[in-house]
Amino acid sequence: MITGRNYQKVFDAVLKEVKPSANETAKERIFIGKIVAKLDKITPEDVRIELAGSTAKGTNLRGDRDFDIFMLFSKNYSVKDLMTLGMKYAKEFAKGHRHEVAYAEHPYLRVWVEGSEVDIVPSYKIEDISERMTSVDRSPLHTKYVNSRITDAQRDDVRLLKRFMKAIGVYGAEGKIRGFSGYMCELLILRHGSFTELLDEATRWRGVPVFNLTGPESEETKGRFKDAAMVFIDPVDPDRNVAAAVSKTSISMLMHSAKMFLRKPGIRAFFPDRAKFDAKWMAKQLKMRDSMVFGVEFARPKDLVEDILWPQLYKFAAKTAERLRDNGFEVFDSDVCANGKCMIMFELSVHHLPEMRKIVGPPLWCEEDVETFIREHDVTEPIWFENDRILAVGKRKFSTADKVVKDVLARPAAYGVPPDVKKVIKTSKMLTVSDIAKRYPEFLFAYLKKRNVP
Repeated sequence: MITGRNYQKVFDAVLKEVKPSANETAKERIFIGKIVAKLDKITPEDVRIELAGSTAKGTNLRGDRDFDIFMLFSKNYSVKDLMTLGMKYAKEFAKGHRHEVAYAEHPYLRVWVEGSEVDIVPSYKIEDISERMTSVDRSPLHTKYVNSRITDAQRDDVRLLKRFMKAIGVYGAEGKIRGFSGYMCELLILRHGSFTELLDEATRWRGVPVFNLTGPESEETKGRFKDAAMVFIDPVDPDRNVAAAVSKTSISMLMHSAKMFLRKPGIRAFFPDRAKFDAKWMAKQLKMRDSMVFGVEFARPKDLVEDILWPQLYKFAAKTAERLRDNGFEVFDSDVCANGKCMIMFELSVHHLPEMRKIVGPPLWCEEDVETFIREHDVTEPIWFENDRILAVGKRKFSTADKVVKDVLARPAAYGVPPDVKKVIKTSKMLTVSDIAKRYPEFLFAYLKKRNVP
């Protein structure tokens, strides 16, 4: 338990900035009331309109003008009818407003009304997860679960946690961030009791943390979700891991930041100073590093939602980095971005190798293998040994890193390039560090700031 320190002044200062005022909350209620009333008129009587998400739970941050409105259909409707009629009613509501079709398991409509983003989601009206017919049916159950257990003090703790995670860049379960969703933040506070108690326990997490509000937090529970960096059983759906999107890197960031805050609490942990772009510093940093920075730029796959695009970009970067390492090149790090186009950037500590390479053969006592090795590698007298192993000199297939990358681009299927990236790989072009500095200056600056040479 956290004792002996006064964090309240810091928390009060943060909440003053992030908690919606009474006036803002009142305006939100009026706004939501208008949305619900309009949709009520459009939809049949057996379709219930309901607010879900952080606003419905009272854990939203000031200025987050996005609302989740669910159209709850009875189970008398087929999934096809739910999607067709749901989008029909949503588009009727959206007349005169900017809107776009978005996708989860099935399509929903995103509408901009009076400067606010409103997601109108067709869903089924269920009382228990056993009745679920689509994945989005869970959301109203999440709202009911949290509201039935959370206290007003814990609502503020959730706001503190969200702002803290935003500050360190781990808030959001989307593929770009691979961090903690708003619902995950609420569950973490319910599990640990408060913001400070969560931070205190986070400093002691080891391996794969496992949390469960309705059952055991055991190795058996963890074993049900292989390859997960964290497991948090959804209290309304025991077969779902709420933390499935969370990466090990995001967990490490939270653990380290928790330790730093508990050691020296301050408002900057929630509102850090952001470094201003400095071209001269960036040029000096690149010169000091003496590494090779290059990129691969290609067209953004059409009609691909963010949550599908970003995991594929990360996978493409990882596959290419693996190929570089397999050929003897030392990859210092890589990063990805997607604006108008997509770009994978690599920094290499070793990017050029000699044409020759040492090939280590079998031990001398494996006579048949030695004879095969001599024959295959055209070994001649005098034979070269290292301890008990026969050696040969071979020619390296790739002596420069760019040739490896070009080979991956030329044969994407052979190297497991993700399917949607593979579709646009023919548009790719290699970028030098100068190209990146001109086309993606802010991205390169942010990359270097996090990995700066003192």
